Amino acid sequence: MLKPVIKSIPAFLLALLLGGIAAAQQNQQSQQKPATTTTNSEPAKPPGPEYVDFSGFKGKIIELKHRNPYDISRIVSPLGSGYKGAKLTPNTEPPSITIRDFPENIATIEEAIKRLDTPLPPKPAEAVLPDVEIYAYVLIASQAAEGGSDYPKAIEDVVKQLQANLSYKNYRLLTAVVQRTKQGGQVASNGVASLADKSVISNYNFEIRRVMPGNKEEAPARLNLDGISLRLQGQPTPDGQPLGNASINTELKIRDGEKVVVGTASLRDKALVLVLTAKILK
Repeated sequence: MLKPVIKSIPAFLLALLLGGIAAAQQNQQSQQKPATTTTNSEPAKPPGPEYVDFSGFKGKIIELKHRNPYDISRIVSPLGSGYKGAKLTPNTEPPSITIRDFPENIATIEEAIKRLDTPLPPKPAEAVLPDVEIYAYVLIASQAAEGGSDYPKAIEDVVKQLQANLSYKNYRLLTAVVQRTKQGGQVASNGVASLADKSVISNYNFEIRRVMPGNKEEAPARLNLDGISLRLQGQPTPDGQPLGNASINTELKIRDGEKVVVGTASLRDKALVLVLTAKILK
């Protein structure tokens, strides 16, 4: 009974010894192999430049034939790339636009400019207003009966109204101004005027600052006379009595062909009277 047990002990010890030797050999082999690491990421690329690369930019000058380069530039500038260094510059001499950008942006901008650079539509013809003739009659009124009245027949009806409404009964023409002007123009006249008997001698200055058309809807047509001014400066007469100075200043709306007493001014024992009429020439 004791012999089998004694024979099995050496076999067990041998198995343990062989297992330890094999483990030591594996550990030694693992230590002799070089260490290796594995990773799933690709090797890092060298860093790129930290600025915009202009190598793709091109330049072009586009001439304009009809439109203002500044107006066109304002419209097409949003079509540029917007990259730093891209430019769109308008030029006046000669009218043109200088572009620096990517080729595809230049092509788009050039096509837009061709569509916009077209002839301007013709301006509608402005209606030409007819000229106007202004007649100004400068009268000297007095109460003296001698000499009688002396004035143009064209204002006879006006003088009769003056005689009926004013205390002066004698009316004599000192000077008359007849001028043709455009609507929007002015009237100006000056000089020395005197009555036929030299009882009144004076320097005069007459002007209308602007002759403007009235409301187009009104009939008959009206004119607006802005800045009417008559200034009279008397000179010594043969009897040695100076006439004195007088002036009339006003604004007036007048119908075509109408005769209007613009105003009166005292002149020592006399009066200065200004009568106006305006005729629109057809």
